[in-house]
Amino acid sequence: MAEHAIHPPIHLVTHPDEPVRSLEAAAKVIRRHAGDQLDRKAEHVLNQIKNAATLEQAEAAGKAFRAWAEAEGLLLVPPEDRKRA
Repeated sequence: MAEHAIHPPIHLVTHPDEPVRSLEAAAKVIRRHAGDQLDRKAEHVLNQIKNAATLEQAEAAGKAFRAWAEAEGLLLVPPEDRKRA
């Protein structure tokens, strides 16, 4: 599995004080959240993370994780961003 940094780190509502900083950590979050019920989206993001060999692929995997976390309602939105919405 690629051990690339995610920039900027992703803050989740489940662990607001422990931002996700790497693809390895992102994969752990997906597995922990999905448990035995990996849906196609989660599986696809895990495959992107696992196969990320270049910087571009790692960035794409980080963005895919962020989108997955948002779709799952896990993305912590900073208060300043909530005001703009």
